[in-house]
Amino acid sequence: MKLLIVDDEEHVREGIELAIDWSSYQIDRILMAEHGLEALELVREHHPEIIICDMSMHIMDGPKFLEKLREEGWTSKVIVLSGYQEFSYTRATLLANGVDYLLKPFKINDLEKAVQKALAQVKTEQDARLKELSTAFKLNEVNQLYNEQRFSNLIEEEKLSLKALSSFLSELGLDPKALYAATFLPRNREHVIKQYYARDEQLFNFAAKNIIQELVSPIGPSYVIHYEAFIILLMNSRMLPEDIEQAVLSIQKAWQRILRLSSFVGFQRQQIDASGLIQALSEERSMILSCNILNESISRKPASHSNAVQFFIDKEFVILEALRTKNKDYLSELIAEFTEDLSSKQVVSLREMQHYTVEINLLLMRMYTQLKDERLHETMPLWLSQLDEWSMKLSQIFYDIIDKIDYNKVVLQTSNPILAVRNFINDHMKEDITLASLADRFHISPQYLAKRFKEEYQTTVMNYLTQLRMEKACSLLTHTDLSIQQIAAESGFEELNYFSKVFRKHVGLSPSSYRKKNKA
Repeated sequence: MKLLIVDDEEHVREGIELAIDWSSYQIDRILMAEHGLEALELVREHHPEIIICDMSMHIMDGPKFLEKLREEGWTSKVIVLSGYQEFSYTRATLLANGVDYLLKPFKINDLEKAVQKALAQVKTEQDARLKELSTAFKLNEVNQLYNEQRFSNLIEEEKLSLKALSSFLSELGLDPKALYAATFLPRNREHVIKQYYARDEQLFNFAAKNIIQELVSPIGPSYVIHYEAFIILLMNSRMLPEDIEQAVLSIQKAWQRILRLSSFVGFQRQQIDASGLIQALSEERSMILSCNILNESISRKPASHSNAVQFFIDKEFVILEALRTKNKDYLSELIAEFTEDLSSKQVVSLREMQHYTVEINLLLMRMYTQLKDERLHETMPLWLSQLDEWSMKLSQIFYDIIDKIDYNKVVLQTSNPILAVRNFINDHMKEDITLASLADRFHISPQYLAKRFKEEYQTTVMNYLTQLRMEKACSLLTHTDLSIQQIAAESGFEELNYFSKVFRKHVGLSPSSYRKKNKA
C-alpha cells in the first residue's frame, strides 16, 4: 500500500516518515508533497490508500485539497494534522473520508492509532467490495463465458455468417444495423490482479466490465466481451460520435482511478452494421499497435533508432550460456539493459515492441526443442504493452527454465559464439571495438576468442574489423561525395590522420588519390 504525507514543513514530513515502522503495516511506498496542489497530482498518479495531511499550507491549503479529493471521488483515508482548532478543518476532514484529526504537536502513539484505524477501514472496504463483486460475478459468469465463446467462433470462421452474427447481436440486446465498437487493451492487468484481486482474474474482469456498463448505460444499449487480450465494447447510441468517444475515454480514466488499471483504446467515430464489425475491430487493433508504450499516447512520429533492435540477436549466445550456468543475476542484468535502452527513447510503438516479443519467442522455441521437457512451453504474450510487466514476464520464464530443468540429463547447446562475434562486428563496425570488449560482451576469454576466430575465418579479429572498415571507406569514396572526414567517421575512425595512415597501408593510396583514380 501507499502513504502520502502532505505538509509544507520538511522536518514534519521526515518526522512522520521516521516515526513509525510503516513496513509492519504493509505500507511499502511513502510519497511526500509540500502543498495540496502537488499532493493532488500524486493522488491522481499513485492512488495512495492513506493520506496524512496538514491544513495550513501555501498554494493550496488542506481544506481545498480535501474538497478536491471529494469532488473527484477518491476514497483514500485521510488523517488531518493541524495546529489550529477550527471547526471548518474538522468538517473538511469528515467530508473527505476523514479517519482522525490530530492537533500539533501530536503524540506518535496517537498517530499510530489513527493509522491502524485507517488501515482497518481500508481492509473493511476492500473485503466488502470483493464480496459484493464475487456474488454478482457468480450469477453472471456462465452466461458471459458462453456468449464470449460464441462471439469468438463467429468472427473466426473462415466465411463469416452475417445472418448468424446479426442474430447473436440481437440476442445481446443490440441493433446489428447501428453499431459502435471500442477495443480496449489492458496494460498492467497482471499487476492489478495480483495486487488487488488476490490473483482472481475472473473477478477482475467482472469489475472492469461493471465500470464500463455503469458509464455507458446513459448512452444506450451495450455489451462487453473479452476476446483474446482485449475488452471489446459494442453499443448502440443516437448521440454524436464525439460524445460517444468522450464516454469511451472516461472508461479509461475510471479504470485508472478505481482499478489502478492503465489501458490503450482504439475507437472510430463511425457507425457500422454487422457486416463491418470485423473490419472495424481490425482497424481499432491497428490503432492500438500505433500507441506509444512509454507514455500511453498514439504515436504520430516514427520510432527512433535503438540498439534494442538487434538486442536478442546479439545476445543469444550469452542468454543461452547464462541459462546453462543458472546465472539468474546476469539474465536480470540483460533484461534491465534492454528495457533501459527502450526507456531512453521518446517513442516505442506497441507494434515495435511486438517485434522484440516475436524475437525472444523464437529463441525460447529453439531452447524448448533442445530441452524436450513437456513442462516448458510458455512464451511471451504478444500483446503485453507495459515495459515493466514485459520484463517481469520474461524474467519469470527464464527463471522457470532454470528451476525446472535437470541439467544432469539435458545438455543445453549454445549457438556458435564465434559466428555471433562476427555478426556483431558486421553490424557495429563504426563503434569502438576491441578484442577485450568483444570477449567481455560474449563472456569468453580473449585468448579463446582470438584462437577460434583465426581458425574459423583465417584472419585475426582486428584484421577482420579493419578490412570491413576499408571496404566501407572504398565504397564511400567511389560512390558518394562525402568529405574524407565524414567517410572516416562512417568507417569507424575518429581521427582523420589515423584513418589516412591505415587506408594508405591497406590500399596503397591516400583516400583522396583513391577517389580520383576510381572517379576517373
